[in-house]
Amino acid sequence: MERLTNKVALVTGAAGGIGQAMIERLAQEGARIVAVDIDTGFVADTTARVSALGRQIETLQADVSQQADIDRMIQHTVGTMGRLDILMNNAGVIRFQELLDISAEDWDFVCNVNLKGAFFMLQAAARQMIAQGDGGKIVNTASVSGKRPEPMFVHYGVSKAGVISMTKSAAESLGSHGINVNAVCPGSTVTNMHLTVTHALAERQGISLDDMIAQREASIPTGRRNEPADIAAMAAFLASDDAKNITGQAYNVDGGQVMIA
Repeated sequence: MERLTNKVALVTGAAGGIGQAMIERLAQEGARIVAVDIDTGFVADTTARVSALGRQIETLQADVSQQADIDRMIQHTVGTMGRLDILMNNAGVIRFQELLDISAEDWDFVCNVNLKGAFFMLQAAARQMIAQGDGGKIVNTASVSGKRPEPMFVHYGVSKAGVISMTKSAAESLGSHGINVNAVCPGSTVTNMHLTVTHALAERQGISLDDMIAQREASIPTGRRNEPADIAAMAAFLASDDAKNITGQAYNVDGGQVMIA
């Protein structure tokens, strides 16, 4: 069953593994897609796959840390698709660093994308949804790193904790407009970002990459890391009317790795 027929979804971080999975799942569910990333390397393959599903897709190069680019994303979405129903607020970056090695530039790089950019994307999308007058769905990509200590990437964990807090506050503010705001919190997920972190952890511990992966999977009750499609499935649910009375929540998708609220 297609739960998102003719809905218009804007997906940021479209070049990454989770962003790509979100695009494909939303298209399968019937949505029309605007896919955005600072890196345009994803465009040809993504456009071909979505078009093969019979869905409309537009792509755009933009930087979520820049307000002018955020405004351009909304304008492009409305100009080409006529409206905006769903925001997948997914763009994110990470740097693997010891706490004492983090510079002001490192902090700003991570937080300007993951938190500042996410907030102003949410704000711009909400304004458009309010103007349309018939609600909408905002799904923020947070992380289990926002719920547990992350000594090797403090700035990333802080930014994702901020996204979780932002999700709750925005849900409170926007509920009367029919806008649901939720977050999905991935655990270990097989993406290029995850591989970078896993490599760094293996080097720090002086073990092989395979041993590091095995160690991490052994800590997961289900015994496996997420595939990006696992995250996309939760995001699609939250974007659908099946979740019409769910808002202000931050759902872990992590195989039971972090069993806290």
